[in-house]
Amino acid sequence: MNAKTAMKWIGGSLLTIVGLVLLVAVIQIVRFDRAARTIHDVPLPAITASSDSAVIARGRHLAESFGGCVACHGATLGGKLGDDIENILVIRAPNLTRGGRGALYSDGQLARAIRYGVRMDGTSLVFMPTPEHNWWPDEDLTAIVSYIRSLPAVEGAMEPPEVRPLGKLLHEFGVFEMLSAETVDPDAAREAVPAPEPTARYGAFLARGCVGCHGERLSGGRIPGAPSTLPIPRNLTPHETGLGNWTEEQFMSVLNTGIRPDGRRLDPFMPIATVQSANETEKRALWAYLRSIEPIAFGNR
Repeated sequence: MNAKTAMKWIGGSLLTIVGLVLLVAVIQIVRFDRAARTIHDVPLPAITASSDSAVIARGRHLAESFGGCVACHGATLGGKLGDDIENILVIRAPNLTRGGRGALYSDGQLARAIRYGVRMDGTSLVFMPTPEHNWWPDEDLTAIVSYIRSLPAVEGAMEPPEVRPLGKLLHEFGVFEMLSAETVDPDAAREAVPAPEPTARYGAFLARGCVGCHGERLSGGRIPGAPSTLPIPRNLTPHETGLGNWTEEQFMSVLNTGIRPDGRRLDPFMPIATVQSANETEKRALWAYLRSIEPIAFGNR
């Protein structure tokens, strides 16, 4: 084979490879779009909003703390434009009040969206942290719906989030979950949740809010598929590369102030305002759980 023939062969091979890659990409994007239109037959939870002030107060606490509602949807829950994760996703959280999407949802549909990540039409919500809320007992689900219903209407609508082609590919390859309804099993038996108390058992439920960034094993490391501009979550396990040498007092101080023991401030990517809004029982429960798990070296997510 002479040089000219070899170059033609290499060029043809490269074009074939590029063509195959593009074909695979198109197929995966079409699969995502089809999944995004899938109707999920999930029953409505038997939830009705309450006007009881104690129930509403509990809902407000959940919305401001581990529920993360305020962090995503804004202080009034009237919607918020979130971060643009380059080439992956434009985050837009809708208006949950009666002046926006909340007016279209029944109490049961709103509860279903929170618990199962399903819109009123049965399709999946996008980038809703459903596993963080799916464990909530009916009492807490009632509380959060009651709080949302108690808020003044905020007029205006937010455009839906936009999943870009790269985000669709990352979802289809199991790297970056986008379709919230696919992250939970609606037929799974519901776990018995203990009363809020400063124990590892209760902390295990609260820690589900940490998994999205710190990994299933909470040992941190770069988030798969995330752009290099996103900070790298740290190790939360009691390993020497994590919280092994920390005291409970140091941990509580970081949660309350957002400042590490070495004086550095936590990266703004960490939703510190959400954690600060947690009460002492919840913070100590989270600490108890993090001390109880297996020590794992940093980066093993």
